[in-house]
Parts: sequence; structure tokens; C-alpha cells
Amino acid sequence: MTVDQYGALIAEVYPGTLAEELGLRPGDRILRLNGQKIKDLIQFQWEWAGESIDMEILSNDGTSRKQRVDKEYDQGLGAMFEAPVFDKIRPCANRCLFCFVDQMPPGFRPTLYIKDDDYRLSFLQGSFVTLTNLSPGDKQRIIEERLSPLYVSVHATDPETRSLLLGRTAGDHLMETLRFLDGHGIEFHTQVVLCPGYNDGEILEKTYQDLIALEGTRTLAIVPVGLTQFRDNLTQLSMVTGEQARDVIRWVEQKQKESLEKRGERFVWLSDEFYILADTPLPPEETYEGYPQLENGVGLLRCLLEETELFEVPDKLPHPVKLVAGAGLSAIKGLEPLWRRLRSVEGLELQLIGLPNRFFGSRINVSGLLTGRCLLEGLSGLGKGTRVLLPEVMVRDRGDTFLDGTKVSDVEGALGIRLVFLPADGMALMQKIFDEELRTA
Repeated sequence: MTVDQYGALIAEVYPGTLAEELGLRPGDRILRLNGQKIKDLIQFQWEWAGESIDMEILSNDGTSRKQRVDKEYDQGLGAMFEAPVFDKIRPCANRCLFCFVDQMPPGFRPTLYIKDDDYRLSFLQGSFVTLTNLSPGDKQRIIEERLSPLYVSVHATDPETRSLLLGRTAGDHLMETLRFLDGHGIEFHTQVVLCPGYNDGEILEKTYQDLIALEGTRTLAIVPVGLTQFRDNLTQLSMVTGEQARDVIRWVEQKQKESLEKRGERFVWLSDEFYILADTPLPPEETYEGYPQLENGVGLLRCLLEETELFEVPDKLPHPVKLVAGAGLSAIKGLEPLWRRLRSVEGLELQLIGLPNRFFGSRINVSGLLTGRCLLEGLSGLGKGTRVLLPEVMVRDRGDTFLDGTKVSDVEGALGIRLVFLPADGMALMQKIFDEELRTA
């Protein structure tokens, strides 16, 4: 392994910290701590947990040095690393029938085509992994370093069905792995991407029963398969229909009752898309039990609605104002209670624009997958200077670029409008609308 393949690459050094005192700079790379090669943030934290540290540093000018560091036991370095994994991210060796990366057109940023399946990212960032590439050494490390909880893409516990869904010819040993980890006190959050005709019905029932039988399984989330228009030469799959969504909702409600009786918790939840597809109100906040799988879209809209309720909306405005808000079709529909509250304010006219995904296809309705090209079409015809409120999940690279690489300034310049991005936090969202947008309107 060459020196540029491992080590903690420093992206930022915070002022007044130990890193600054040691003379570290962005671009420097910490190669070893206490003589050990540093391959990921987990190992860094283990080696850093002491009062006397030996460091080997490769500076961004190519020179190297060794440095002894004396510090307080709980004193941090004060630097941000480029990535939490310092060697190569472990790639996914599966060919899942529903893999979203395989449904991406060419021409996007290279990072969007990376298929990672790295248990370290699962522990550090909550990324879902299949556990199909764990070595005996990986399992031992997970146990010894208590890398818990992990986030596991299950999809099905029936070995044949799971192998089919993951595109694997080798036999599947997921339950054997989970039982092994469970027996050593490791916990996991799990997910199923529901593909009608493959892992629903009896297969889904078996998956639920197998997972809930393990003490270490904390939660199970079910999300509907997402299909773009770029599926040439891929296996034919079907979207979840409204009727199927209603059936799954009823099934989950029954399983939640059973789990409450057995475990004192609901255990299994559906992502918000199921309720949008079923044209059914979102469950109340208390049923989500603290939103354990919020990043998986489970309760995301309910959480946002509850946060916005904490903001005291005025009865009337001092002068008439028009607001234009755009979002993916799912958000426009799921946030209807918020739109009603805003429309109740005297003097406030609200125009909603549901933005179809012209790029990935009409079956993709979440805001986070809208592109600059979707906006160029969906927001055309607005008056010059119109401010349009959009969810900030649509932009990347410090809020400057859309998923397809289109710049925010390009859309604004082409349409003659101003884009205003709202945070995902409900209170902050309302404050931005009423304290900034309406004040300057």
C-alpha cells in the first residue's frame, strides 16, 4: 500500500485547537498514530484515546515528520478530515435488481456512481449495508470495538429471495451473520426495499418474523422501490400501487400492535411514500417513537409538520404578500396541513408548484432527486424577480449546485427569478419564511 492510499487527510483545521498548535494544515495527512496505520475514523479515535500520542505526518508539500503529542485524555485534535474512511471505501459486489446507481444516466459527478457497502460507514454515518462482504476479521472487529448499531439492508431473510434481489449466485448467509452479531451484543437497524412480486406477501411476513425474533434488531423500515426511466436492459420491476400501499399499511399497523404487546415498541414502520401513494393521512407523531429511522424517510414529513406547529403563525400580515413555493410532488401532497396554516394568514397568498421529475421520470416524486433541468421547465413562466421557496435538500456542494451539476445561478439567470432554499428543520423553515421572506417582500 502506498502512502497516498491510507492516512487521515485533513480538510480543515479549526482555530485555537490542538491541530493548529501542532502546525497541521489542510492537505496534511496523518499516516500513523502510535505506530499504527490509520485506515478509518474508528481506528483514529481508538488510537487517539490517550494522553501521549506518537504521530507520523505527511505534509501537503511532500515532507514527512514524526511528532510526540501530550494532551488531556478527552482533548480532541480540532481538525475535520476529508472522509471518515481513510483507505479505499469497500465497494458493493452485489447487482441488486433495484439498485438506484444502475438507473443513473451517464454524465453526473463520479461520486454518484460509487456503490459502497462498507460496514464502517454503516456505524459512522448510518449508511445501509448488505453485510455480504464481511470477512471473519471484520466480524471480530465489529465485536471487539463494539461497532453498534449497524444499519443493514435486509430486503428478505429468505435466502433464495435475497440472493435473487441482490443479484448474487452465491448462497446468502444473512441470518447466520445477524445471529452471530446478535449473540455478541451488536444491535442493528434494518430496512426492506419492497419490490412487488418479489419480497412482499409471505416473504415479507417471514422477514418480519425472523428479524423481530433477534434481540439485537432495533427497528425495521420498509420503503417502496424507486424506479427511474433509465432502466434499459435491467430487470422489469413494478412500482408499489395505491392499493398495494394501503394493504401494506394495514399489515404494518397489525404488526405494530403485535410488537407493542411483545416488545413494548412498534418495531416496524413505513416510509412516508407509502402514505402518499395510498392517499392516506400520515400517522400521528407518537407512533414514530422518536423517529429512529428518520434519515430513511420514515416520519420525515410528520416530524417537519410537528416542528412547524411550534411556530406561532400571525393571524394577518401588515400588507399583502404572495409566496411561491415549489417541491417534489410527494412533499406538496404530504405537507398539506402546513399549506393550510399558511393560507389561513390574512394577506398571504400562497402559490404551490408541484415539480414533476422530468429527468429521472414521473415515478420519482421526492424533492431530493429534482435537478436543475426540472426547475428550468417547472418554474418557467413566473414573473421576473419572483422569489421561489425550495427545499434545501435539492442542492449540493454548499448550496450551489443541483444533482445534475446545474448551478443555482444558471437557473436564476435563465428564468429571471430568485431561488430561496428552506432548511429541513420546521422551526427554522418557518422563521426563514416569516422573519426573512415576508419582511423583505
